[in-house]
Formats: sequence, C-alpha cells, structure tokens
Amino acid sequence: MKKNILVLLPTLNEVHHILKLYKRILKYNSNADILFIDDGSTDGSWEVIMKIKNKEKNKVFVIRRNQRKGLGKAHKDGLCWAYKKNYSYLITMDTDFAHDPKYIPLLIKNIIKNDLVIGSRHLKKQSTPNWNPFRLFLNKAAYLVSYILFNHNFDSTNAFRCYNLKKIKKNFILQCKSNDYDFFFTSITILNFYKYKISQIPMVITGRTAGSSKMRFKHMIKSVYMMISLFFKIKFSLLK
Repeated sequence: MKKNILVLLPTLNEVHHILKLYKRILKYNSNADILFIDDGSTDGSWEVIMKIKNKEKNKVFVIRRNQRKGLGKAHKDGLCWAYKKNYSYLITMDTDFAHDPKYIPLLIKNIIKNDLVIGSRHLKKQSTPNWNPFRLFLNKAAYLVSYILFNHNFDSTNAFRCYNLKKIKKNFILQCKSNDYDFFFTSITILNFYKYKISQIPMVITGRTAGSSKMRFKHMIKSVYMMISLFFKIKFSLLK
C-alpha cells in the first residue's frame, strides 16, 4: 500500500496546529502523502505549509486559493486531485487537531473490505470531550435528522474518513452540489443511496484547543436547506 495513500488537510488560519499535526500523521503512517488545500489563510498558515513542502517536495503537495471557497469545495477538489493522481485511498480530516491521527491505521485497516470508512462519535459514550453545549446539540440534531430522513445511522457530519478510490466512482462528486459543511452529510447520503459499502469505527473527537471555528449561522441554515432538498431528490428519484 506504499504511495497509495493520500491525506487531505484543508486549512484556513490554523497556524497553531499545522506542523504538529503533520508530524503526528507521519508518526502513524510515514508512507502517506499529504495534500494541503489552503483557502487564503492570513495568520501565517501558508508560510508554515510551504516550509513543510520545501523539505518534503516529493511527499507534500499544495493548492493555494486566494479566498475562502468552502470546506466542502476543498474536499471535492481534494477528491478530484486524488483521482487524477491515481491514489487508491484518500483520508480526509480536519486541521484543527480535533481529529487524532492515531485513528489513521484503523481507518486503513477497515477500508480494505469497504468503500468508505468514517469515524463515529455515536458508537461509544464520552466521544466528544470539551465540546460546548451548542456544538453537541448541532451534532445530535444532524444525526437524528439524517436517521429520520435517510434511514441511516452514520455520523454524517464527521469529516474524518477514508475513501476507497478504487471502488467509488468519481462521478459521485458531481452529485454533491454542496461547497460548505453540508458536503459531509450530502456525500454520505449519496454514497449510501448508490449502495456503496460504508463502515464506521468508534472515534473520540476533542474540542478545539486554539483558533476559532469557521462555521457560521448561514452555514447551518444552508445545511438544513440542503438536507431537505436532498430528501426530496431521493424521494422522487431525481438522483441519477
């Protein structure tokens, strides 16, 4: 599996986490390549990324955008890039250190017999330490609504995933119209609709230790709209 694994790290003003996270990823999988997609960071994140890139030119790859285009857009662009470069597996994760790279070996172990493996905060108790009550409410609400509307129990808002690019057809990306946080439940629901084999592993996801959340109220409103829209597309067989 050497050189078959790519880790996607979207960044937007995460200067406090980038280098530490990069080193920790290599600790758990030194064979993985890294793709940074930066959405115009202004806090020095890009400079840290380029220092890493200059030391590991054959292992670290970068995409720089001048403005914020959305976390979902970064994930879609990362998927397209991974397909283009013929990687077998793509691991996606947040860059604020909420996602611990120690789970990477477990994701890789489970992806062999699956099409998609996602980390779940709902399989074990106390999986969300240090979360504020509002964030907990949003997570539980999204989980419940996904179950009611789409009849699945996946942790659909979690970005810590491993895609088996050898099995998932890349045209599913075209069905994901979302460019923000709603990409995550949209992509899960679409892949589940197409009968891809999706597995979950228990995962503890901590609260942010530095920096600020990028989610805004408009993203929450858009997520509700996209969830309802996707429900009707599936109900009336509008997905191709």
